[in-house]
Amino acid sequence: MRYRARPLLALVLAGLLGGCIALPQVGFMLGRIALSSMGVEDVRVGNYHFSPGLEGIDELSLLSSGLALAGLPVNLDLPLALTLPASAPNIELQGFDWQLQVPGAETTTGKVDEPIALRGGEPATVTLPVALEPAGLDALSSKAARVSSLLALARELSRTGELPAGSQLSLTPTLPAALGGIVTAPTLTLDIGEQKTELLGAPAG
Repeated sequence: MRYRARPLLALVLAGLLGGCIALPQVGFMLGRIALSSMGVEDVRVGNYHFSPGLEGIDELSLLSSGLALAGLPVNLDLPLALTLPASAPNIELQGFDWQLQVPGAETTTGKVDEPIALRGGEPATVTLPVALEPAGLDALSSKAARVSSLLALARELSRTGELPAGSQLSLTPTLPAALGGIVTAPTLTLDIGEQKTELLGAPAG
């Protein structure tokens, strides 16, 4: 029995060693996900949809429509592309937590619960439904001031169809349950600069 157990023990040890090598590689591969913004789509406040052609929208008409009621955010769709290097093995995420900071707006967070299959070299598109509240909105006492603040943010987002310079988006992937307690998922950070979009990937520790 003792001699028969030796091959099994060797296989177990080999499996453990293989796991120790593979698990850090999972975190390394996640840290190499390229994250890029595909622009800003469908900027809206209530039933009003903004585009560059609606820059002259009448604020008084918004006031009379009751749009200045408390709690109305600026809504938008934010499509993203996540891409693994072409040589990387396929990875399926269980979603991710996200945080978005936009100049002139309060920081907003959210969570994607749907599985995301990543294949090496092939972009996977995910669209975040974002609700932004202008910074300091609660401190504004008049309806006119609140509407002006909402319009300023909506126009800024819709004018170029992109996140404004100084914006920052962070994603933290959700790993499968079998890995979640073993591998620490890295946080991917997308900084929007003055001239271009840059990716800063924080590798797993």
